[in-house]
Amino acid sequence: MTSVLLFCAASLFFALAWLLSTAEAAFLALSRQAAEELTDHPRRNLLRKILAKPTQHTYAIRFWRVWTESLAGIALACAFFYVFPHPLAAAGLAALVTAVLSILVVGFASRQYGQRHAEKTVLFTAWIVRFVTWLLGPVSSWLVSMATPKGARPGATFFTEEHFRDMLERASETHQIDDAEAELIHSVFELDDTLVRSLMVPRTDMVTISADSSAEDAIRLFMRSGCSRVPVIGEDNDDVRGVVHLKDVIGNLYSDELNATNVLEVARRARFVPDSKHVNELLQEFQRESTHFAIVVDEYGGTAGLITLEDLLEELVGDIDDEYDTDTPDYTQLEDGGYEVDAGFQIEHLGELFDRELRDEDVDTVAGLISKLIGKVPIVGSVAEIDGLRLEVMTLEGRRNRPGKIRVTEVEPRVSSGFDPEDSADEFVDDFGGDDGESTMQRYERLRTERPDEHGAGEGNKASRGTLDSKELGSEVLDSEDGSVRKAPRTSTNRESERH
Repeated sequence: MTSVLLFCAASLFFALAWLLSTAEAAFLALSRQAAEELTDHPRRNLLRKILAKPTQHTYAIRFWRVWTESLAGIALACAFFYVFPHPLAAAGLAALVTAVLSILVVGFASRQYGQRHAEKTVLFTAWIVRFVTWLLGPVSSWLVSMATPKGARPGATFFTEEHFRDMLERASETHQIDDAEAELIHSVFELDDTLVRSLMVPRTDMVTISADSSAEDAIRLFMRSGCSRVPVIGEDNDDVRGVVHLKDVIGNLYSDELNATNVLEVARRARFVPDSKHVNELLQEFQRESTHFAIVVDEYGGTAGLITLEDLLEELVGDIDDEYDTDTPDYTQLEDGGYEVDAGFQIEHLGELFDRELRDEDVDTVAGLISKLIGKVPIVGSVAEIDGLRLEVMTLEGRRNRPGKIRVTEVEPRVSSGFDPEDSADEFVDDFGGDDGESTMQRYERLRTERPDEHGAGEGNKASRGTLDSKELGSEVLDSEDGSVRKAPRTSTNRESERH
């Protein structure tokens, strides 16, 4: 009879633990919007008190859950003592059953149910949560203060950007959110680390108009380029005097009050931003000032390029094309498996074409990479190699003869012939050296001593001495002027004498 009562007590404690675990999972899974909607329920007072101090109630739930699980394990151990006479067997079996029930029932099943039925569970367990928190009294507040790091605000959520990114990736992998939505959220986070220089239109690609141009010239430029805003420059691109808008020029031409004949008269004041500014800051400034266009300057005050609101939005949502944009590919695949790319093609995109990791801190484009590798301005035929890729300039464009098209192919691995020039040179000298490590100079002195008639030191023996040296000393000959030994070129005659 006692064992039956103990088993019933253990079951009751496990049921309480399951209920508390379900309540905890439901409150954690409840969204803010759902919580605000539930405040209109008859139990809204209980819910408001719980939501006002969520951390304190959460610690109270966890405390009582652990306490009930412990009591359930003790009750099971006592019950098994009555069934099994051996105490070790009873304790081991009780520990095993407690662990299995705690993991499967209290840990997994309860949380799954609470997350799926969060609103219904919150309404049902609100009074239980308030009761266990009241029963614990000031202990719950003490637990919160003990668990809060020093200097942190009590109840603060320690949720970093890394945690959110990890949660976002897991949600995308389980298809809880769409891949496009996950990519958009990632793009928002990356705005903090993106600089204006990486999104701007480079100085060399800017469409500009001279300050002394007429309004008709501006209209023709707008029609040809498809731009609605164009910088007005003076002597060069560093002398930006304003920005002319298409609607301002048209309004001037068809207005009775305005009769401006020069684009500078209808141009607006240009806005300048440094190339080191973060994109998220510039986006907020555009929104606050109702501007869509800015001139980017470098650290020396020169014009580095321009950036528009469309460039910033494309970084978030991808390319935005209107009915006037033409889809012209900036690379073409060749028959041999290579690609012909534009000079301004991004290095990272080139690496993706060849399944490689190409990055460089100094340059962003393929043309810039070639210039860095060869150390000079590239011309037609300039070749550079990096990471198994061969880059060759095919055409030049523009008034300044900048690289236009670049051919990129994979470099075939070279087959080693086993010939090492340095090793062969050493072996050649060793073959023509003297016996027992005798050097060439020592051998010459020995031959001169043994055959003085043939190797005299006089001036009349220069020719014979040169002949002897070329035949018997191999690749080294004696300089008759100072008596030093120098290397001689290996002619066909030398090689024939070496064979015989």
